[in-house]
This record gives sequence, structure tokens and C-alpha cells, in this order.
Amino acid sequence: MKRSPEILIVEDDRDEIDVALRALRRSGLDVKVEVAVDGQGALEAVGLEPPDRVSQPRLPQVVFLDLKMPRVDGWEVLVRLRSDPRTAMLPVVVLSSSDRTEDIERSYALGANSFLLKRFDPRGPGVYYAEAARYWTELNKTAKAATV
Repeated sequence: MKRSPEILIVEDDRDEIDVALRALRRSGLDVKVEVAVDGQGALEAVGLEPPDRVSQPRLPQVVFLDLKMPRVDGWEVLVRLRSDPRTAMLPVVVLSSSDRTEDIERSYALGANSFLLKRFDPRGPGVYYAEAARYWTELNKTAKAATV
């Protein structure tokens, strides 16, 4: 039996989380979604925290990462994901309300695979989440991350 692809949404705004979850449901995309409400939760979800963790969780197929969050921000999460061989190749889509060139450039410089602007879409709230999730879970082929 084929497993549904897993995605991790890292977002501290409950309204944005609800928009993403509703958009994914409406799209009919067969994915399992895990939500982390801050960067610390994201690091825990992928097994990078605590540092002495014995078992490693199954990695999601893609991470949707907000930048501005409490405790550990998206920039730090991105740095940590890229610095560990287990998560270095994990696709990361930055989702931000900022369209500042500096934020976009910094995201790519730190290893983001994509940068999406949170925006109003006349086709429906959060359609861009569903389209991006479909791309990363159905269309894109990724290399397997190195195992430690």
C-alpha cells in the first residue's frame, strides 16, 4: 500500500494554518500534514532537536516554512536544515508575507528551494499552498537525503 506524501507546515499564525489546511482539503490532494507552530517545533519534527535524540522520525517530502516566528525563526530553521546531512536535501518552500528583495535573496542564499508570497488569490484562499504541495509531492522528483 502506497503511503500518502507527508508535508510539514511551519507557521505561527493560526489563521494561516487554517487557510493552508482548508486549501489542501479542497484540492483533493492526498497528503498527510504535520504542523509546527514555531521553528523549535519544526526542528523537533524533523529530528534535529533535541540533539541527543536516539530515533529519527520519517522526514516529510517538503517543508513549508514561515520566516517570522517566535523562539526560533525561519532563517535559523533553514540554516539548521541545510547544515545536517539528514535534512540537507529536504525541499523547503519559504512562505512569507514579505516581498522584500532582501528576504527573497536571503532565503535562496540559505538554501530554500522556492519562495512563495502569501497573498490573496481570487480562485480561493490558500490555493498557492495546494498548488505548491501538488508540485512538490506529485510532480517534482527529489534526490534521497543522505543517511547518517
